[in-house]
Amino acid sequence: MNLEADSTTSFLRPLAAILRASRDGTSVKDGLVGFESRPSLRTKLLMAFLVIEVLLVSVGVIGFLSLREADQQTNRVLALQHKIEAYRQVQHDTLRQLYGVSTALALPNEKTLASALRQINQFGYGLDRISFVEKDEVALLDQVREEYERFIAVVSDVVDLIRNGRAADAKQRELVELGPLADKLERLTNQLVNRAEADMVAGIDASRQAYGNSQILVAAVALASLILTLVLGHAISRSVIDPVHIIHNGLNRIAAGDFTQRIDVPNRDELGALAAHVNSTCAELQQLHLVVGVLEGAAAGVSDHEG
Repeated sequence: MNLEADSTTSFLRPLAAILRASRDGTSVKDGLVGFESRPSLRTKLLMAFLVIEVLLVSVGVIGFLSLREADQQTNRVLALQHKIEAYRQVQHDTLRQLYGVSTALALPNEKTLASALRQINQFGYGLDRISFVEKDEVALLDQVREEYERFIAVVSDVVDLIRNGRAADAKQRELVELGPLADKLERLTNQLVNRAEADMVAGIDASRQAYGNSQILVAAVALASLILTLVLGHAISRSVIDPVHIIHNGLNRIAAGDFTQRIDVPNRDELGALAAHVNSTCAELQQLHLVVGVLEGAAAGVSDHEG
């Protein structure tokens, strides 16, 4: 009996050693140390979707700002067009009135002189309207108004001289004062139109340049967003699919009875925790497999001894 007990004890010693190693070994929770402090897979996916949303919003905001800038440029061009029309009207009215005054003084009679005075006195209303619409050329408009007031005063004096029968004096003042004033008024109105047309051309060029820059900016941001989205999607997919393949292959090895291999997953998220669980389970199965082997050996030894 003592010999049988010693034999059984010798077979059970490896089993006890395995059980002690199992108790002294690291647990599943010990293998998961460090996973709780890392972002989870859900957090990573949410962050990825947030980045994509930010990129989409950025493209939308940039597109909106580009459209607003294009609309502002269009409104500016329209305002310049209206200004050109107004200045051309002033130029037309000035030339017409200068011609009317010249005709009235060339063939003086009470009707033509009264009509000429009435027309030149109405010119100020048009200038007031132009000054109200456009404020960036007030100085030039004030100069036009000042010169036109002088022109009205000289015309009134010439008309009075004609009415008083002093035709020679009227002719002299017409040549000395009215002619230069008429030429200066014509130059000033031409200057208004030319400046407005130059602003119109500059505005069209600026609008085209702004539109081209907006196209480049939107295309660049869209392309950058596409590249970042692809890179981010590829990184997220690899961080999910590759560990799944690794765990799948490890489970296939365990199912085939190979408990010696361990799953190496670099993730520090749920997939990494799953790999740690699988490794711990594989280690427990390996120990159980050794226990079973020892028990089978002990049983075979006892049977041989009894035999």
